[in-house]
Amino acid sequence: MDFIHHPLGDGINLYMYETDKFTTITVKVFVHNSLASDTVAANALIPMILVRGTQSYPTSMALAQKMEHLYGSALGADVVKIGERQVLEFYFDMVAPDLLPDGNQVLLEGLRTFGQLITQPVLENGMFKQDYFQQEKTNLGKWVDGLINDKRSYAIWRATKIMCADEPFGLYKYGEREQIDQLSLEQVYQHYRHIMRTSPIDIFAVGPSLGALPELLRSWPIERAQIATLPEVTIKQHVTPREVQETRDIQQAVLVMGYRTAQRYTSPDYYALMVANGILGGYPHSKLFLNVREKASLAYYVGSSLEGTKGIITVTAGIAPKSYHKTVDIIQEQVSLLQQGQISDDELERTKIALISGIQSMIDNPGSLIDRNLIGLVHNELRSPKTVIASINAVTKQQVQAAAEGIQLDTIYCLSGPRGEN
Repeated sequence: MDFIHHPLGDGINLYMYETDKFTTITVKVFVHNSLASDTVAANALIPMILVRGTQSYPTSMALAQKMEHLYGSALGADVVKIGERQVLEFYFDMVAPDLLPDGNQVLLEGLRTFGQLITQPVLENGMFKQDYFQQEKTNLGKWVDGLINDKRSYAIWRATKIMCADEPFGLYKYGEREQIDQLSLEQVYQHYRHIMRTSPIDIFAVGPSLGALPELLRSWPIERAQIATLPEVTIKQHVTPREVQETRDIQQAVLVMGYRTAQRYTSPDYYALMVANGILGGYPHSKLFLNVREKASLAYYVGSSLEGTKGIITVTAGIAPKSYHKTVDIIQEQVSLLQQGQISDDELERTKIALISGIQSMIDNPGSLIDRNLIGLVHNELRSPKTVIASINAVTKQQVQAAAEGIQLDTIYCLSGPRGEN
């Protein structure tokens, strides 16, 4: 299940996986940018403006009607944070042409409209339409302000910002209110033109009958200049752990513990670290779930996640404020046990099965099948599901322990109520 690479020139690459497994064609376009404080809000706003319409279909209603005319095709856009890149993501999905009476024409019109969404936005006086810009700027600000209503997501963002205060990874993918408020119409439009000329662009397509795609995509009117080289991810070592507590008007506290590791996607023992994270807190059979939630009854939820580009493990737990110290101690104890190699055969095998099951589930969804390659794009190394599954299966207890030995606590963050007794 390898994607076939088709260079389209000028820093644009197409990856196609032609298969009859799906009854749809899914196309995603990724426009890569560095995550930076002076552009993060502009990058987040651009997709929101572009989905408002194209020069041929200048309103959301007109664009939706066009998609409905194309047998219920769908398109949209968002922004994704992967390591220290901020990636503009555009997607298009339609019924496979072979299942339609005029399928080839639908594919042609669909991809043409999709290309217009990315390259031919509605303009007014040579820039984005003022109404669209202002409305979407307001919407973006409200979205960022609303993050506080999701206490878990807010706590993770705050912990990440504190942990990586002087690193691009500390930035929220949609920017912050101050950055959004400072945006001007001219600034955002000129930035849009700049990234479309200079950013690396990757296009993925999954589905049947894809043979016509390379030529159709080459017809998109993308004006290109010298392609930017994006910087490597920032790596920190030998950190001094810090502890931060903040208060909000909440009853349940949210504990976030950020760990740095010695492995990343390109490390030979990356999959050992992935298994280590799974054993620590990735699943219901994990050490954190069993010892923090089930045995000690300290958490409403608890788990860990791995960001493979930065090599950061994040542990999150919903706790009563009074349980703060005891929960931190037990979490630290579980990390220590992992580092000492106290791993049962059952933990190892169940974690491998769960990881592989997750990968196989992705294979059954064309969008997920594409998305799993994002980390590979960042590191210029795409790996097939077969390769990943084999690598996971080959991981030993000794390799898990060795990978876990590099796990180092960086930040303990707790968001609790103003009267919480920690």
